[in-house]
Amino acid sequence: MFDIALGIFLFLSPIFFLPKPIGNVNALQFYQFGVLGNSGYNYLQLLFFGAGIITLLIIALLTAKPQREFEDKWAVALFGLFCLSVYFHPIGIKSFGNILLGFLLYYLVIVYTKNYKTLFKFIFSVALLNTIFAILQFFNINLIYSESGVKGLMCISNQLGFYQALSVPICYTLSPYLVIVPLVGLLLSKSILGFLAMLVGMIYLLYPKIKKIRVSLIYIQVLFSVFLLFILKYHNILIQKIQIRGFVWWETLKLSLDKYFVGYGFNKFSVLHGRQVYENPYNIYLQVFYILGIAGVICLAMFLKDKFIYKIDRTIFASCLTLLVIGLGFCFMDFPRLAGTAIVSFGLLTLANDTEHRKVGVPLK
Repeated sequence: MFDIALGIFLFLSPIFFLPKPIGNVNALQFYQFGVLGNSGYNYLQLLFFGAGIITLLIIALLTAKPQREFEDKWAVALFGLFCLSVYFHPIGIKSFGNILLGFLLYYLVIVYTKNYKTLFKFIFSVALLNTIFAILQFFNINLIYSESGVKGLMCISNQLGFYQALSVPICYTLSPYLVIVPLVGLLLSKSILGFLAMLVGMIYLLYPKIKKIRVSLIYIQVLFSVFLLFILKYHNILIQKIQIRGFVWWETLKLSLDKYFVGYGFNKFSVLHGRQVYENPYNIYLQVFYILGIAGVICLAMFLKDKFIYKIDRTIFASCLTLLVIGLGFCFMDFPRLAGTAIVSFGLLTLANDTEHRKVGVPLK
């Protein structure tokens, strides 16, 4: 029962949509976030994110038995640092509920999931719907989002590209022919970072087969060639983004070094570049440094080391590796459409690397 409920959450959390806040949903949005109107797409998504996790908790407590113990000490340490951050920076209490829900989701995935491979089909279903809507939007058939750009069901083009990128290894595992589904959506999103992240993940996934199966090598060569063509076509946009993000990264690092011990907590991030104000550091690792200080960076590094030292399930490993590359240029945990799937993915990687499986694990060289 829990696996089915988790699959439904994985299916709905990226694509849940209301055309605008209506009725009591409008009231919920106002009382929780203090905003009204059509600007609340992300707020509505956040409401669904929270409600979905609470529903999973209730289902787990009523219908499921724990499958394993929770032994992720570095996740606990990270959560403890967030608690301390709220103590040092009380304004962070506004965001603490969402942090708590995120860690709760991670805990539920590890403790209650039985057969995580059944969840792959739900991720493929989202990738398929994203691509269908992306193709329709490419031909100016906007059934949901009418703004310019191809967004699929993800509200923002970059989020479309990132979701499709992390789903590529999973689709390949279900069937190599299914890769075309997320790839089409990824190309239509024009996300260079998403394509690069996908390429890294797929090289890792296919590496053991490259020496044995010539088709795998050709597969990688085709993807790399498409990526180079992508770079050549959109190189002006890429250069502009690198310049802007390089500036924001440098300013974020300087700010973080000023308070490297306790960080800034969840105080509003703001960097001025020309006349443009940037409210996101565009790097999840610098964001952790900015919020939690040096202790947060150390805990995050140890958390990731604990996940990636073993290669039990190459599919989940490849998807999480894709997310790590995306994190270099995008704070995906700030967006509930991506955060839910990202948290579940890292939970599944931890599940695959649990104590009894570590006995057969081989450290990465």
